[in-house]
Amino acid sequence: MLLYLARHAQTASSAIDSYNGRRELPLTATGHAQASALGSRLREVKWAAVYRSPLGRAAETAALVAPAVAATVLPGLLEIDYGEWEGLSPEQARAQDPARYAAFLQDPARTGPPGGETAAQVAARALAAIEQIRALHEQARGPVLAISHKATLRILAAALVGASVSEYRMRWAQDECALDLFELGAMATGVGQDLAREWRAFGDRARKTRASFEAEHPPEEEAAPPAASRRRRRGGRGRGRGPRKGP
Repeated sequence: MLLYLARHAQTASSAIDSYNGRRELPLTATGHAQASALGSRLREVKWAAVYRSPLGRAAETAALVAPAVAATVLPGLLEIDYGEWEGLSPEQARAQDPARYAAFLQDPARTGPPGGETAAQVAARALAAIEQIRALHEQARGPVLAISHKATLRILAAALVGASVSEYRMRWAQDECALDLFELGAMATGVGQDLAREWRAFGDRARKTRASFEAEHPPEEEAAPPAASRRRRRGGRGRGRGPRKGP
């Protein structure tokens, strides 16, 4: 089955790249335009199902990208819990606890924000959510869409291709309304390291499927879609676009 993973569109927080995990923030006017553009580009896709994070910005994005399908809430797609850093800028988080912030940058899989989640914890629950989707729709003829969040999708993308989730902030970008495509096959149930190893085989297939997607869903001729909606994940080797600042 084909799985489309999309980040929600722009909010006031994502526009300035602050730490926004569990707070409810609506889409901005730009966010509505981003999600509508992605929905227009994918309007011919016959979704087998649509899943989303419990947060409102994911619900708004799902309704604009796939208006014909009622989205199912999947808690495992929730954004990372930023704990005491919720709402802060990276600079403010660093000033609050320089040692903790340095440890977070060095290895977010082991050190999370105070009172929040580590990348390893996010990977475990997000991989479990993807396994739920795969188990329910393995034989589906159409693809499945899942709407989630920046950090969760960056961590998940690393885990899906067997890369180190400790490097998700440096190697895995995820712009507003970015779209990633993975092809899922039969796999053993379970989460964690064993499950992550099962996913490594899908990296090569994801690259091939990306080429197929580009051929089937070219940008609209009259107006190129926003850059954020054209992003695709390269699978297989955990390659990104270089270091990324911000959450």
